[in-house]
Amino acid sequence: MLEPNKDNELESDLFQINSNVRSRFKHVAQMNKQGNIYNKKYDNDDYLADLLNVIKIRSKIVGVGGAGNNTISRLQEINLDGAKTLNVNTDAHDLYYSNSDYKILIGKETCNGLGSGNDPSIGAEAAKEDIKRLNSSLKSDIVFITCGLGGGTGTGAAPIIAKEAKNNGSIVVSFCTIPFNSEGYERSYRANLGLKNLAKFSDTMIAFPNNNLVKILPKVPLITGFKIMDEIIIRSIKEVVNLVNSCGLINIDFADVKRVFEKKGKYPSGLIGITESLGEKSDIISKSKLAIHNPLLELDANEIDKCLVSISGNHHLTLSIMDSIVSTISNEIPSTAQLKVGNAIVPELGSKIRIMALGNGPVSPYVSAAIDEDEDLFMKLMS
Repeated sequence: MLEPNKDNELESDLFQINSNVRSRFKHVAQMNKQGNIYNKKYDNDDYLADLLNVIKIRSKIVGVGGAGNNTISRLQEINLDGAKTLNVNTDAHDLYYSNSDYKILIGKETCNGLGSGNDPSIGAEAAKEDIKRLNSSLKSDIVFITCGLGGGTGTGAAPIIAKEAKNNGSIVVSFCTIPFNSEGYERSYRANLGLKNLAKFSDTMIAFPNNNLVKILPKVPLITGFKIMDEIIIRSIKEVVNLVNSCGLINIDFADVKRVFEKKGKYPSGLIGITESLGEKSDIISKSKLAIHNPLLELDANEIDKCLVSISGNHHLTLSIMDSIVSTISNEIPSTAQLKVGNAIVPELGSKIRIMALGNGPVSPYVSAAIDEDEDLFMKLMS
């Protein structure tokens, strides 16, 4: 690695560049060209090790409000590697009992540490009060935001945080829940507003309507439903972060991931599906279809134009199984869609095979209704 010497200032500068991956790469490459730094040979292993350390993908996961903080706390419990976590809240009590790498209590003047009172305008004002701290804490290549829409802090502050992340040049991927219809009109109305504002600054938006869980598990108690949806979001974020961290190791690189996350036009799209199979032929096919047709999202796979498929298993994962998964998913998406496949060896899966599909193109009807300010359609979807 870099040798400690009189060029410590240069070394410090090298590792504190707040720019995108390409800029960081060019910076180090130019330094190498200009003077054969530290008397090393051009592009030898020592130099390449330094380069890899500088251009590694920086990921941050931000939980906003009570629901977002709970998600981050659960992520911390499963020892997620390769990403830093940040909890943001207006409620000092909730923030204190949450678990994350970093915490920011926003709106000390606006909220006095007592929360936003389910008022998104207060949540937004609180975020603006601490805008500089938020901005400096968000400098990453990719920022994942998780929140529950319909309350005050998550609904109001998450769009402000997404905007600051975009101002820093980050890819912004938002995971959010839309309230159960049974939670009432006011909460649905606030969720509609928050979804519209968050979509403006999100490259990809994965919106989980809680009502879809009711369709799948109609007899599940409300509290259990919240927990199930939280676990789904946790698992989704974990698998995407693992994919980003594995870039270059499993035939998928960050450029592939970036292309799937990139926003086209005014509607952020996003499809994610994660399933596990024990490897029997019929089960492999059904679980592959389930991954690309996630019933919780109810998106149209025919709208996919770019798709990443990550297949994880132990060392006994066969080419035949890989082929079955890829061919099944390929038949479920348009023939013109760009399909990229990666494989990860995960011994702890045992005999299980994990399938994750990420798609660009399908837009949640909730997202499009919110952006188009079609409140009647949004409420109809909620019913």
